[in-house]
Amino acid sequence: MTTASAPPATHAIEVRDLHKSFGDLEVLSGIDFTVGHGEVVCVIGPSGSGKSTLLRCVNRLEEPTSGQIFIEGEDITHPDADVDALRSRIGMVFQSFNLFPHLSVLRNLTLAQKRVKKRPKPEAIEVAKRNLDRVGLSDKIDAFPAHLSGGQQQRVAIARALSMDPDMMLFDEPTSALDPELVGEVLEVMRKLVDEGMTMMVVTHEMGFAREVADRVVFMDGGVVVEEGPPEQILADPQHERTRRFLQMVL
Repeated sequence: MTTASAPPATHAIEVRDLHKSFGDLEVLSGIDFTVGHGEVVCVIGPSGSGKSTLLRCVNRLEEPTSGQIFIEGEDITHPDADVDALRSRIGMVFQSFNLFPHLSVLRNLTLAQKRVKKRPKPEAIEVAKRNLDRVGLSDKIDAFPAHLSGGQQQRVAIARALSMDPDMMLFDEPTSALDPELVGEVLEVMRKLVDEGMTMMVVTHEMGFAREVADRVVFMDGGVVVEEGPPEQILADPQHERTRRFLQMVL
């Protein structure tokens, strides 16, 4: 007699009653939301609203104070959860690039592949080359981060995350550290990932990008989700006064 396999997870990401405090400061005050498979969710809100902390909790870079987070149906807040295995399934792109300055672009892309994925060097190099081509930087394979523009560094960071074959990508304000003329090249790479069907959660101040590519926009303020919905609703016809005030400031 065979046992039935578990049904596939309903959501790529599911957050239930998530709280996060730093000392006496509660940054997340009971967050509930989901990200579906292949869905692009943009999280917007004022500075200090808890957006980046939420993203870092999803990747377990921050330890939640209470609540649960499920990735593909697996409770990653459980004490027995394999956090390293989780992180190999989730690509993370930071606003500050986080490249190793003393390593070439190629070595930045192959290091984690060899250490975490245990890939042989030739295979890791091939994967790196393929992903540098995806972000339009094949000609920078031997360059060092200091010799690249901010936009190029961020595209290398995206290629590094993609080289781990993630199931989903988290972006923490990926363009906020860039000069305005360099923002477009990074957003263009992200648009390609959307077209490829990548599941994405993006903390961003780029309202045009959110309007164009998001399936859903989540507005956060004061550590809570104030409202969420399709971009045409949240960005053009918000229901809450807090959302309206924020959008008047940024638009």
